[in-house]
This record gives sequence, C-alpha cells and structure tokens, in this order.
Amino acid sequence: MGSQGSGGVPLVQAPYTVLLLPLGTSRQDPGAQSFFLWLRRMQALEREQDALWQGLELLQHGQAWFEDHLREAQRQQLHLGALGENFLTDLHSEPGRPPLAQIQKVNICLQNLIHEKELSRQQKGVTQPKEEMAQRGCTKGPRGPTRV
Repeated sequence: MGSQGSGGVPLVQAPYTVLLLPLGTSRQDPGAQSFFLWLRRMQALEREQDALWQGLELLQHGQAWFEDHLREAQRQQLHLGALGENFLTDLHSEPGRPPLAQIQKVNICLQNLIHEKELSRQQKGVTQPKEEMAQRGCTKGPRGPTRV
C-alpha cells in the first residue's frame, strides 16, 4: 500500500500459509489441543490483520475526501468573504454536501478509536516523545476558519 511502518519499513500485506500435519493422535492429546488452539489464534490474528488493512485503506480514502471537502469549504469561505455584504446576491445552494452532524459523528468515532489506542499505550507504559510525533506529521497546528 505504500505506507511506512515503524522504522521506515514499508508495510506489506503478507498472506499466511498454513500447513496442517496429521498428528496421528486423539483430540484429547495435549499436543493436538495445543496445536488446534495455536491454529485458531493464528486465524483470529489473520482476520484482525485483514480488518486493519481494510481500515487503513478506508482511512486513506477518507483523508482524501476530508482534504477535498476542506479545500472546497475554504474556497467557498474566501468567495463569500470577497462578496462582503453582497453575499445575498449569490445564494446558490451547494447540493451533495454532507451535513455537519455527519462529519462530526465520523470525527467522534475516529477520536474515540485514537483515544482508546492512547489509553492502551499508557496502560502498557509506552509513550511517544513529542519530537517523534512532530517528525511523523502528527502535530496539531492552528486550525480554524480561513481569515479573509
């Protein structure tokens, strides 16, 4: 997908190959049970990875969508600012724009997911220095309306 993992290593989606070997023992054999539990855990991890890859792809599409709509909203704000008090002469509606409530709902879902991850890291004692976050582009710069 072209994304970079930790340490600059590219993330690559690699399928699993599972080889089943007959054990020649009963299902009550501890070795067979252990193997079965291991195999079940591997399958669960594979499903989790599939869901994470799908989520990453959706986030990439979502980021492009947000950037496009942000640019359009800024363009409209600049246009409206240029009209000044004559804005009433240019009251064409913008069909197809998502309601603000839907955008805020998506933002809350993403924020909750990120907050959950941060709590998990804090519980494990893992913290990320601010310098490292800044290098990755995670800084929170000034956001808000475009000044006209």
